Amino acid sequence: MALTKFDIASSALVMIGANPVSSFGSATSVEEIACQHLYQPCVDHWISLYPWRFATRTAQMPRDHEDGFNPLKPVGWQAVYTAPPDMKALQYIRIDLDGRDMPFDRFENKVFCNATATNTVYAVYTYEPPIQWWPGYFVELMVHAFAAKLSFALAGKLDLRTDLEKSVEPLFRWAKNADSRQQTTRKFKLRGRNSIMEARLS
Repeated sequence: MALTKFDIASSALVMIGANPVSSFGSATSVEEIACQHLYQPCVDHWISLYPWRFATRTAQMPRDHEDGFNPLKPVGWQAVYTAPPDMKALQYIRIDLDGRDMPFDRFENKVFCNATATNTVYAVYTYEPPIQWWPGYFVELMVHAFAAKLSFALAGKLDLRTDLEKSVEPLFRWAKNADSRQQTTRKFKLRGRNSIMEARLS
């Protein structure tokens, strides 16, 4: 059975001694009301806080036609692109799929850079994938983080919230470490250097 947001919310609720939920929309209990208002902001926070590999995708950005003054455009940037609508956080932009990364700036849903009109510009960004694609380390992080958020709203227990927030910190570190291993290990080329450390510093 596929994991749902109600499973995550229910696990968090049980952790603080509250009742599980099967929906958010009906809002017939204090648990449902709390989840309806607090769940998505919690997900948005933790998804956007780190460039998770499981939540990374690439999409071409359309170039804006600049017919007049754009008050958002910072001085020094030549081009404006519209960010993907599902973007939670922009990691970097790339000129052509096999090309180089390029400096950028972002305001609202616009991305500014110095690409030329002949360039194809791609955004590599964080989005919110379906919950069934979330790896276990992120599910565990979300359950504890959401429990911490709910603990004071429902139970009014500051000490419980403090304890849960302390448990979130190592879970976040472990999740980042596990996520960083979801790719082929990169090999350092020493190129005449005496050690990997020397290669890293050069």
